[in-house]
Amino acid sequence: MTFRRFILWLGERLVEWQLAIALLLAVKFLLPVSAQSYVDFDSFVAGMRETLGNNLADAAFMTQTFMNGDWGLYWANAWRAGGWIIGLHIYLQGLYLFTSLLARQIAPDYPVRGSLIAWMVSFAVLCGLYYQYRDPGSLRLAFCLLVGGGLAVTASAAFGSLLTTPARPVTRRTYSPLPPGPVLEDAPPELPDDLPTVAEAVPSVFRRERLYFSD
Repeated sequence: MTFRRFILWLGERLVEWQLAIALLLAVKFLLPVSAQSYVDFDSFVAGMRETLGNNLADAAFMTQTFMNGDWGLYWANAWRAGGWIIGLHIYLQGLYLFTSLLARQIAPDYPVRGSLIAWMVSFAVLCGLYYQYRDPGSLRLAFCLLVGGGLAVTASAAFGSLLTTPARPVTRRTYSPLPPGPVLEDAPPELPDDLPTVAEAVPSVFRRERLYFSD
């Protein structure tokens, strides 16, 4: 892997990290908790509204009690906490950084496919580590992790592929070679002996008279 590809890989992981944090916060504030919310679509929408209202109420309490009403500080801390969760549990514990770098090293021309394969391997590692938590809530979170992580790695790899698209080659006009000339023989043709010799140049009459009077 060249240095340019490594820098590009780091840029992809940075974009992917931010997308993963946004998806994590969306799951936290929108995913319904109760099992009755997954009966039909209307129940799911009602459960999303209930979860969003409860989380916003908790956020307001935390902001007013510990942050002097500063919502910007609350969201900054929430974003930082989401970054730590993604970085520790997925990137390091799930070995995603290693598998992603290995996929880029093996198949540098297929970034989207390599990122998805690396993510599936890391997801399998995470499922193996947390196999004992098999309650319905964990299954829902695992499904959201699978879908959201796949979207994040696909978007980041597509972003990186836009920067590695080769430029269009400059076409140069080609010219066809000139047709070959007549082929000469090995030796020049022999001339006949009775050809007249070239006479010596003699000035004309008018030129002789001009020379005469000029003297």
